[in-house]
Amino acid sequence: MKKNLIAMTLLGLGLSLTASAATFQAPDQAFIKKAAQMNVTQENWDSAENAASSFPYAYKFTHHYRISHGLLGGKSGVLMSEQFKSGIPLDFNSITIAAMDGDMPLNSFLRDRLKNHTMVVLKGDQLVHEHYWNGMNEHSTHLDMSVTKSFTAMLAGIAVAEGKLDMSKPVTFYLPELKNTAWKEATVQEVADMRTSLKITTSPHKSWDERMTSSQGWHGDKGAVAYPNGIADYIPFVTDISEPMGTTYTYQCINTEVLGKVVESATGENLANLLEEKIWTRIGAENDAFYMSDATGFPVASGGLNIATKDLARVGRMLLNDGKNYIGEQVIPKAFIDNIWAGNDKVKDAWKKSKEAKLMNGWYKDQFRVLEVSGHTILAMVGIHGQVVAMDKASGTVIAMNGGYPQTETPRMANMLFNKVIPAILDATAKQ
Repeated sequence: MKKNLIAMTLLGLGLSLTASAATFQAPDQAFIKKAAQMNVTQENWDSAENAASSFPYAYKFTHHYRISHGLLGGKSGVLMSEQFKSGIPLDFNSITIAAMDGDMPLNSFLRDRLKNHTMVVLKGDQLVHEHYWNGMNEHSTHLDMSVTKSFTAMLAGIAVAEGKLDMSKPVTFYLPELKNTAWKEATVQEVADMRTSLKITTSPHKSWDERMTSSQGWHGDKGAVAYPNGIADYIPFVTDISEPMGTTYTYQCINTEVLGKVVESATGENLANLLEEKIWTRIGAENDAFYMSDATGFPVASGGLNIATKDLARVGRMLLNDGKNYIGEQVIPKAFIDNIWAGNDKVKDAWKKSKEAKLMNGWYKDQFRVLEVSGHTILAMVGIHGQVVAMDKASGTVIAMNGGYPQTETPRMANMLFNKVIPAILDATAKQ
């Protein structure tokens, strides 16, 4: 009934309710020219020096899709954005963090040490904290880096529930062109769990080959010359593995690109269109999202989403609600979420052999982490510069944040986030 009323209202305003695909757009040349005046270019926009300026506008530097939240030009019956009740506010100046040089207020620790840009904290349907720094506001999108991986896996989970994808099948069942690559003996599930142990050349602190980002047009159109078919031209370069298939968790971005290709093959749909139809118009998002892509139109499945932080919190709330949106409709299959929370012997054993096991206990399954942190068990979507959605089922708390920490994949950042900030916030919400 609620959705029908929305549809009638929009029709009365003369607004379109016809189905629409995600809109593919070229790099924003006017913005790129303006950014160059501050020495931010397509070649250097994601450098540590430029992160604070560029991450809220990352999609403008590359080809990208606009992902409609549905109210204009979307399907009939889409949801209005979920609005939260006002909860007892958390005082981030009273919450202290034990830093190397003494206790610090959480606000100072977030801004000065973690280079945080935004945060939204929900407890159930109550908003208990939000802040927007770095010139942002509640409607500003932000590059979410590897938080994107979890969305790619959610689309895979939906395809499984629809009978279109079998995670136990070999990757080559869906992508026969990979028969001479490192994935020739991998199952789709092993790819989703990062249990492939690929031999790839990476720079320090990175989990990807620079040739991969070049093929995606991440730093401009030069890659289109060397890789006219985008990421598809890079994938065949990966031919070897370092450990027996399926035994060790090794976090590598190209696995998610392959998973995205599998989802497209199994469904016959573009990832951006699937994201808009299956998730973004169904969760009660308030803002459009942006999905960076290579020049051919294949989205950056491992790290290309740009999303407003409060909308990320809405996603977290939906996942804690067993995959149902705020009016009770199933968006993400409950079985998919339950299986991540439960884990299994394969992913738990694989985690123990990884470098992340030295930092905390947990496991990695279907592009999500389940982590044991200071007495809390959290489900986490994680990006490399401080982008996180942390979900605590016991208290119903969701912590969504975006940031621009200057270095990627450092133990120090992980320690600050998961052993300091997140437990402090969860402990504070528990006292309310």
